[in-house]
Amino acid sequence: MWAAAAAFILGCLLRWRWREGACWWLPWAAGAVAALSGATASLHLLLIAAMAVFAVLAGVAARLPYRWQREVGTLVAALLVTSAGLRIETIKVPFALQFANLGGWAVPVATVWLWLFTALFRPTARLRGLTWSVAVVSGLTFAFIVVQTQSQPTLALALALGCAGLGVTLWGLPAEAGGAASVGALLAMASVAGALKNTAFLVFVAPALILGVPVLEITYRLRAGGVSFTGRFCSLFDILTVEGVDERRALWLLTVVHAYLCLLAVLLVLWMEMHFAFKVLLMGVWLTVGIALFWVAVRLSARKHLPDLKRVNLLGVPVTAVTMDEALSILERLIAERRTHLVVTSDASALVRAQEDDEFRRIVQQADLVTPDGIGVVWSARLLGLPIYERVPGVELMAKLCERAAQRGWRVFLLGAKPGVAEQAARNLQARYPGLQIVGTHHGYFTPEDEQQVLEQIRTAQPDILFVAFGIPKQEKWIARHADVLQVPICIGVGGSFDVYAGVVKRAPEWVQRLCLEWLYRTLKDPKRLPRLLSIPKLMWLVAKALWRQRTPNTETLP
Repeated sequence: MWAAAAAFILGCLLRWRWREGACWWLPWAAGAVAALSGATASLHLLLIAAMAVFAVLAGVAARLPYRWQREVGTLVAALLVTSAGLRIETIKVPFALQFANLGGWAVPVATVWLWLFTALFRPTARLRGLTWSVAVVSGLTFAFIVVQTQSQPTLALALALGCAGLGVTLWGLPAEAGGAASVGALLAMASVAGALKNTAFLVFVAPALILGVPVLEITYRLRAGGVSFTGRFCSLFDILTVEGVDERRALWLLTVVHAYLCLLAVLLVLWMEMHFAFKVLLMGVWLTVGIALFWVAVRLSARKHLPDLKRVNLLGVPVTAVTMDEALSILERLIAERRTHLVVTSDASALVRAQEDDEFRRIVQQADLVTPDGIGVVWSARLLGLPIYERVPGVELMAKLCERAAQRGWRVFLLGAKPGVAEQAARNLQARYPGLQIVGTHHGYFTPEDEQQVLEQIRTAQPDILFVAFGIPKQEKWIARHADVLQVPICIGVGGSFDVYAGVVKRAPEWVQRLCLEWLYRTLKDPKRLPRLLSIPKLMWLVAKALWRQRTPNTETLP
C-alpha cells in the first residue's frame, strides 16, 4: 500500500541522516504516514489533516518539560481528531458478539482512548530499539486482525502497515519520547479505525507494564521473631536492570513478551465465536505460562556484578563462579603452592550424584576448585539466583591448561581412557602446543594389583598437572584416595576429554556448542550415554524443591 511504501522510504531517509539529528523529524514522518493513510482510505480532507496533526502534536507534546503539558497537549490533539470524525461509535462487549452504542459518549471515549494508548507507548523510548520492535509486532498484529475481522480494512491496514514500515527501517535505533509517542498515535488511530479495542489492550499492555507503569515490588526477610515485609514501587524494566539484565538481552526479552501477548490477541480474534468460559480459560493459562516463562528468562539472563570471586552453595555443592580466564589464574596460583589440589568439573550428573553419594559429596565439598562445566549447572544457578553466568567446560579447560603448560614449562601426566587413547591424545596435544611436556601416560583399565605401579609411575614423573579420565565420580574418588601419595599440584578429572583429543570422539559443531546442546549431540552420537540424561529431570526436580523452600543462597569468599 502507498502508506506502507511511503513509511518505508521515510524510514530509510531518517536512518540515513540519523546521526545528524533526524530523530527529531519522526513526528513529522508519522504525520506524513497518517495523511497518506487517510488519503488511501479516501477520507475527507478535514479528517486527513486532523490525523496528521494528531500524529505530529502527540510527538511534539511528548517533548514538553512538564508532565501536565505533555498530557494536556496529547488530549487536545486527540480531541481534534475525534471531533473531525475518527471516533468510537460502539464498543463490543468483552468476549461476546454484542455491541453497545456510545451515543453522546463517542467523542470523549475516543479522545481518552487515543490519549491513553499514545501515552502508554512513550516509555518504549527508554530502551534502545524497543519502539521499533514493538511497532513492527503491533503493526503486523493489527494488520492481520483487521483482515480477519473485515472491519474497515483500508484505513486501519494503512496505519498498521505504515507503523510496521517505520519499525523495519529504523530497527535497532534509539527513539526519543517524541518519536515513540507519534508511533503510538498511529497505532492508536489504527485500533479505532479497525475496531480493535479489545485486542489493543493486549497489544499495548506489554510495553506499558514493563516500562512505564509502576508495580509494587515486595521483598521479605525471615527473622527469629517473625516476618518483615518491605515494598517499593518501580517498573518491571527497573527490576530487570536491578537483576543485571543488560540492554541487548532486555530488548529481545521484552520484544518476545510483546509478541507473546500479540499472539494471544490473534488467537482470541480467531476464536471469537468460542464460548466465553473457553476464552477466560485460554487467557488464564496463556498468561500464567507467560509469567512463568518470563521469570525463568529473567533469571537466565541476569548478570549481577561480582565484586570478588565467590564460591556459591549450589544444592550443597560449592561451585566457584569463575570465567575460563579466572579459573586458569586460580590454577596457576595453586600450582605455585606445590601441594596436591583437587579440581572438580561439575555438570548436571555431578550435582545429582552429590545428592545421592555421601562420599562423593564430601569429596566435592573439600575440593580446592569446583568449576561449572555443564549448562545445566549454569541454568540451575541462575534460576536459584546464584551468580554463575559462564560455563568452564572440562574439555576446554584441559586444552587451555596444556597451552599454558607449554608456555610455563609445566609437566603433564595423562591417566585414563582405553589403552592407547591417552598416548594418542598426548601426541596430538604436543603437536598442537609445541613445547608441551607430557611426562607420562597410562590407560584407566588397570587392576587393583597394578595400582601401586601406576602411582609409582606418576610420582617418578613428578608432573605439575595430572589429568584423570575415569568419569564422574570414579576419577574424583581415586584422586582423593591417593592425594597424599600423588603429591601433584593440580589433579583434575576430565571425563571423556582424552577421547576427544585422541580423535576417537568428535566434539559437536561450534553452532551446537553455542546453543548449549553439545550434551544432546554427544548422546545422539553415542546412545550409551542415554542413562546420563536421567540426571537432567532429577536436577530440575532438585532445583524446583530448592525454589519452593526459598532458601537464601550461601556464599563464601574464595580462599
